[in-house]
Amino acid sequence: MLAYPLKLEEDDGAVLVTSPDFAELTTFGADREEAAAYAVHALEEAIAARIHDGREVPRPSTGDAYVVLPAPTAVKALRYLRA
Repeated sequence: MLAYPLKLEEDDGAVLVTSPDFAELTTFGADREEAAAYAVHALEEAIAARIHDGREVPRPSTGDAYVVLPAPTAVKALRYLRA
């Protein structure tokens, strides 16, 4: 299992999601559950872009809320984690 922390913030009637580990990750949802669900896809896209660009994938940091990567994405990401 590979899980990355999220930052969830109320934003004008929606919930904004960012990640301390991926500056490029930004998404939102109507509530915390929807925002977290969208965050899975956004995280997969951020990891795929980093792999495509030959950039390292960061190791997960710590936080209060997390998103767990689907197994196929986690396996790919593990190959590119920075030391």
